[in-house]
Amino acid sequence: MLQAVKTTIQDSYTPAEVARMLGVKTSTVHAWLSRKEMRAVKVGHRRFISQQQIKEFYERRQTGEFVDHTYANGPVRR
Repeated sequence: MLQAVKTTIQDSYTPAEVARMLGVKTSTVHAWLSRKEMRAVKVGHRRFISQQQIKEFYERRQTGEFVDHTYANGPVRR
């Protein structure tokens, strides 16, 4: 089991690394993860995202399988 976790971590990226790869903020990647738009493996308090999970994320975005509700309600008014 421990060997499987080590292999998964070695072949994966942190949210910060994925953000740099995709040209977005780390908070955007965390938002995708919390909304379950992007999948990740959680080890302790850390998350790791594999190349396959990034690929699946892009495939779902292209098919329109999910709707980004980030700004669905418009700007925040005070």
